[in-house]
Amino acid sequence: MEGQGVLLLMTTQRLLVVDLVKLENLDSPGNEFPAPAVQMFDFVEKGFPLGAGFFIWGSKLYMVGGEKTRAGLSEKELASSSTANLDELFGTRGLSKKIFFSDLTKKDSITEFQEHSRTMREAKSSPIIEEIDGKVYFLSGPPSHYKYLLPVPAFEVYDPSLDRFEALPTPLCYVMHPYDDPDYNIRDHSVVGTTIYVRAGDQYYSYSISDRKWYCLGNSADEIPVPNCLLPGNNGKFVPAYKDVLICFSQDGLFAVLFPPNGGSPLIQCLDEVYIDDDMVLWRGVGVVVAIGENEMCIIRPKVLEIKNGMKNRIDFVTFRVEKLNSSAPAPAPAPTIEIEEIYDSAPVDSDNSVPFLSVTCIRRAFYNFDEWGYEVPQIRSAFFHSCQKNIFMH
Repeated sequence: MEGQGVLLLMTTQRLLVVDLVKLENLDSPGNEFPAPAVQMFDFVEKGFPLGAGFFIWGSKLYMVGGEKTRAGLSEKELASSSTANLDELFGTRGLSKKIFFSDLTKKDSITEFQEHSRTMREAKSSPIIEEIDGKVYFLSGPPSHYKYLLPVPAFEVYDPSLDRFEALPTPLCYVMHPYDDPDYNIRDHSVVGTTIYVRAGDQYYSYSISDRKWYCLGNSADEIPVPNCLLPGNNGKFVPAYKDVLICFSQDGLFAVLFPPNGGSPLIQCLDEVYIDDDMVLWRGVGVVVAIGENEMCIIRPKVLEIKNGMKNRIDFVTFRVEKLNSSAPAPAPAPTIEIEEIYDSAPVDSDNSVPFLSVTCIRRAFYNFDEWGYEVPQIRSAFFHSCQKNIFMH
């Protein structure tokens, strides 16, 4: 059966291992309680860097880079940005280039990290990591406490066939700019084919794997010859069984996007039966979509709710199955009133105008609180599904 495995969720400070089979099917968010975590691993508490990046390769989970904080800091201090929180005697003024790994073949060993004999060429905070064409790319991301110029190279690639790290060109947004300037910090990223897209400030940039060059794309997503839903900030994922169906979030809903084989306008189907957010929120994460099988998907969305006595950290889980409608049936008529860009605007799309091309079955829906996380806002930096039979790399 699909979906039998563990979900690995990484925040800046914690790794949460969730048993999807143990998710409770709750009809009301009023019944929320702590998530069914097999393990909860606090990086700082265990002496590892804050804000490390992660990737899966074979049966191993790799933890890379990050910022090493001083011992004895309180939760409140860790949540406040300050270079005084860094152990500047460690690595490059507190930044780490070390690589750790753990064994995914057993649940008990997932958080038993060992130091790898190899390191990156240079240290990186909050590294953005992607596997493309058999190579692993590492790019410095936004720091939590580090406020100095970036160590160079800020971008590098590991080639497993040669067992070698190679420096790559520095992203244009980082060239000659202070690292602590939010206008030049990389906010989010995406990969389309063999091109990496990043958004820094209000500007978009791309890196071509084949050209080995960075390009400035300007500040208008509409000027980039890629559908908006594939650009940074949307966290969409394709359904493994259908390489032309993308599941993605809008501000307060969930949508499926079907890309026609002839390159025509994509079709959009609102997935209100899976997720629609009408809570009063003080903060809402972008949300993460993870494949947990060929046809099964999982969405995770953290938020901070406004309640009578203050605030509450909450995270929503939904697992669901999608299948294309009978291909022999007449093709659904497109909805000319919906543009692909609209699903990312603040106003929700009218679900009555969406175009049905999938059948959707919810499996489990759950609401959990994360009050025990203290001052850390539970923003998910990466998520993976691990099955005993199969590793699915989803970042």
